Amino acid sequence: MAWNQNRRKKKIDFPIALSLFLSVLLIALTALGLKLREQEMIVHEQEQRLIETPYYSNTYDWNNLTWNGDFAYYEDENYYSVQGIDVSAHQELIDWDQVKASGVEFAMIRCGYRGYQYGYIYEDEYFDYNMQEAKRVGIKVGVYFYSQAINPEEARAEADFTLEKIKNYELDLPVCFDMEESDTGPDGRILSLSREEKTECAVTFLHRIQNAGYTPMIYNSTMLFEELFVTEYIQEFEFWVAEYGSYPRYPYTFIMWQYTSSGSVPGVIGDTDMDLMFIPKE
Repeated sequence: MAWNQNRRKKKIDFPIALSLFLSVLLIALTALGLKLREQEMIVHEQEQRLIETPYYSNTYDWNNLTWNGDFAYYEDENYYSVQGIDVSAHQELIDWDQVKASGVEFAMIRCGYRGYQYGYIYEDEYFDYNMQEAKRVGIKVGVYFYSQAINPEEARAEADFTLEKIKNYELDLPVCFDMEESDTGPDGRILSLSREEKTECAVTFLHRIQNAGYTPMIYNSTMLFEELFVTEYIQEFEFWVAEYGSYPRYPYTFIMWQYTSSGSVPGVIGDTDMDLMFIPKE
């Protein structure tokens, strides 16, 4: 009898034990959440950091640039060019078999954009079609997002949207950040931003893309790069330069040149942007 009484004294009160366990678990989860939040803040700070990078001049010799109708070609002892286009829903339904047969070897395809006025993010309605069809016919693909981000948080959201859209595709070319000021007057979201603020948005997007394992690239015109951005902070990324003329006058390194917005390519209805990519010879 005495032995049974002793057993009863050692029995654990289950509700109290459960309460203690839950309390300890809550404390542990809270600590873990704070740690993860701290790590996330560190990552965000690193993404937004402006890193000054030296300028390097390109070595292209434009005497080696030739033309055949709407198509430009380049080759020297160090580089050769491949022909490309960049497209979005503006081109509507593209016949990619005809595009491939015309000699186009790569395409930069818009995956989405942020509205210039209210700031909503939209998927390009032809993105999946263009990606699937371009890859089907053997055209190399990269993507771009048209940004109207007004702070690093919005730029980060744009990068995350882009990463979600491309996760099921194998890219051959970079992921590009395209920020342009709207020509619709005072309604443009980014018109009031300083060059430093635009630059912070750009590097946040590009670093986030880079951290996900992709090659980041930034697009703009020869004239507007200096007007929109503090360019010493974006030299670490690949450049895609737009300039419509006999040759691009951008003096620093770039790998892609958008040479017209009014090209004619079989399979594309109406005008299309046309590009050269410069490939180093081995």
